[in-house]
Amino acid sequence: MSIQTIDQVALDSALPRARQALYRFAAVALLDPKYGTWALLQKLRSEPLLASAAEVLRETATAEAEELGLGELPLAELDPEAVWRKLPPSDAALNTMYERTFGLLVSAACPPYETEYIPSKFTFQRGNTLADVSGFYRAFGLTTSLMHAERPDHIVLELEFMAFLLGREREADEQQDRALGEPRAAVCRQAQTRFLQEHLAPWATLFAKLLQRENPGGFYEAVGNFLAALIPAERSLLGVAVPQQAAQAPSQIEPLDACDGCQLHGDPQLGT
Repeated sequence: MSIQTIDQVALDSALPRARQALYRFAAVALLDPKYGTWALLQKLRSEPLLASAAEVLRETATAEAEELGLGELPLAELDPEAVWRKLPPSDAALNTMYERTFGLLVSAACPPYETEYIPSKFTFQRGNTLADVSGFYRAFGLTTSLMHAERPDHIVLELEFMAFLLGREREADEQQDRALGEPRAAVCRQAQTRFLQEHLAPWATLFAKLLQRENPGGFYEAVGNFLAALIPAERSLLGVAVPQQAAQAPSQIEPLDACDGCQLHGDPQLGT
C-alpha cells in the first residue's frame, strides 16, 4: 500500500468524526445563550478538534460542491476561526447580540424554523413537514427535550440530528462484527442523505443569508457564513443536488435579491 493510499484511508476514517464536530459546532453557535452557549463555545475553542475537522473537509476533494445554490458559499469559507474572531467577549454581550438578531419571540426577520420558510397559505404542507421531521427523530429513538420543549424543525435540532446520525454511523463502522455494523452504517448514511435533501438543505442557507443581513459584521453573520459553507460541502459528500424548489423568505421580509449583503428558545440536545 502506497503512502498516498495510507493517507487517503486515514482521511476517509477521520471524515465522519470531522463532519459530526462541524455540525455540533454550528448547533451550539446558534443555541440561545440562556442555555450556556458562551461557556460551551469557550470550551470548544480550547479544543483542537474543530480546527482539524474543518481542515479534513477542505482536504476532501468530494466535499467541494460543483454547483452552489442560493446563499451557499465555497468550501474555502468553512473556517471556524472566522467565527471565533466575532465571538462577543462575555455571556451578557452574546445574549444582547442574540436578542437583537432574533428578538424575544419568534423572529419575523430570520426565524430558525424550517416550516417558517414554507408560505403560510400551505398549512397542510407545514403540518406534513413537522410530522416528517418528527418521524425521522422517532425512527432513531429520539424526542425533543421535555424540559425545554421546542418545535422539531428548529435549526439547532436539525443540525444536532445530523451530528447524531454521524455518531451512530461511526459506532457502526467501528463494530467488530462487520455483518452487523455495515448495514447499520448504511442506514445512518441513507438517513443523512434524505434528511439533508428533504429538510436541511432547502432552507438552511436562506436562513444563513438572513442572519448575515440581520447581524452584519457580527457573530451571527459569521455563523451564517459557516453554515452557508457547510451545507454545500455536505450536499457534495452525500450526492445531494442543489435544491430545485428553494425555500421562501418569510413574507414580512423584503426579497433577498434586493439586498446582497445585506428563536432559538430550546435545548439542542435530543434525548431518548
